[in-house]
Order: sequence, then C-alpha cells, then structure tokens
Amino acid sequence: MFKKVSAIILFLFSFSFADSLIVNKKGSSTYIQYSQFLLAQGETIIGPIQLLPMANTDDLVIKPSDSSVKISGYMIEPTKENFIENLIGKTISIEGDGRLIRGTVISVKDNFITLDTKNGVVVTTLPTFPNRLSSSLKWQDIQAPRVTIKLNSDKPVSAGINLIYPINGFSWDVVYTADISNNKVVLNGFYKIVNNTPIRLNDVALYIKENERVVKLYDKTVIEPYTSKLVNIDRLELPYSKVNTINSKKYFPDGKVAVYKNNVFVGYGSIQNNVLRLP
Repeated sequence: MFKKVSAIILFLFSFSFADSLIVNKKGSSTYIQYSQFLLAQGETIIGPIQLLPMANTDDLVIKPSDSSVKISGYMIEPTKENFIENLIGKTISIEGDGRLIRGTVISVKDNFITLDTKNGVVVTTLPTFPNRLSSSLKWQDIQAPRVTIKLNSDKPVSAGINLIYPINGFSWDVVYTADISNNKVVLNGFYKIVNNTPIRLNDVALYIKENERVVKLYDKTVIEPYTSKLVNIDRLELPYSKVNTINSKKYFPDGKVAVYKNNVFVGYGSIQNNVLRLP
C-alpha cells in the first residue's frame, strides 16, 4: 500500500517544466507531461499527479530522466464517463428548493447523493433545473485521471519524470493561398492545429507529426479550447507558371491551395511533393 505521507512531503519539492504536445493529422496524438522531483535514496512515492482529462491511461508510459531511478509500480485513479460520479471526494454545493447544502461527496447512487457536511452525513436527491449543483473546481480538475508512482533511487537525486500518453481531440491540417498578380504568384502557407476539446493548454511545446517527420512549431505556446491555431509556414514569391517547384527549407505538406487572381477567387490548385499546380 502506498504511504500518503511520502507523497505529500515530496510534492513540496517538485517542479513543473514545459509539457509537449505532438499532434497527428488523424487519430490519437501524444502528450508528454514533465515534472522534476527531488528524490531520496531508496523508495519514494510521488502523487497523485493529475493527467489531462482525455488521457488514455491504459497506454501510459512513465520514463525517469535518471538511469538510477526505477519504477517499482504505479496506481491510476481513472475517471468515470458519468460526470456526477467524478465528484466523489470533491467538495460541492447544492442549492434550490429552500436548501443550501455544502459538503464532500461520499457516494452517488441512482438519483441520490451522499455528502459529508459540517453537520454530519446528508443524503439528498440530485438537483434538477432550476436547482443547482456547483463546485469551485474547474471541469478539467474534476474530469482528470490521476496517477501515483512508487520510485526507487540508488542515491538522492533530482530526477525528471516524463508521463507519456495518447490523447484524442487534436488534429492538424494545412491551409494554402496563392495570389496571382503582375505575372507573379505569392504563396502563403499555414499549419492549422485544431483543438476540439474543452481543455486549455498553457506553455506547451507544440509539434506536428506526419509519418516519420516531426516539425517543432513552438517552444512554448497556449492552445485555447475549441479553437484552430494557424502557424505560418512561409511566404514565397514565385514567377507565374501553371507548375512551380517550391524551394524552401520549410516543410510544405501536400494540400489544397485556394487561388486568387488580382484578389478575386478563381478556384483551387494543389501542392504535391513540393510542386505547386495552379488551375
């Protein structure tokens, strides 16, 4: 059984650094969550560490940065699909029908919720509109799974711990425009990173991945919930031709190109294998 005292003491000496998000075009992306801890010699327990709500904990990989640190085991506290069940252990308030109850959720069963309040244990019905159930916690904190890790170190050491896991809800694409004017073509390209989740990521290193190619876009950036973030690839001036080779050190993925002539939309071209084809 994990000793909770060890975990509490250890978190007084933990440091967070930039996490990394590696976005695939389709399917699951990869999130790398990094923290650094001061470990004692012998066995130490760290946690619980909060993961992202959409983390696939079945495929979690834990990697210490120091070879003297070994993973003895870990325990995962998963989240439930039912939002209400994730309130167990959290402090909430229930308002309506002349009642105001505040306490820690002990259990949720059928249409009843049991709270540990300052006046004792209270069993009441789950509120329905216009009654209200509220919590001071953010959605992300309520829905996030947590992991507690048992480590063993040969010596006292400051060690980084990488928690690596697949996440869903992120994807990327490319957006191109070509403007034909004065016998020239001005080509603009953007990587489009789509966040289709309610999660806001702060100070995250951002990458995109296609096949074996990985492109770093930011050392640190913010990704807002339910938004698309467009990052400039390059702006090129090319001589006008129906077919043009793109010579750039930047990565221009294959994609559709919206074509304008003297600021008037005329149709679509394409980029394939670094060749621009206009209609």
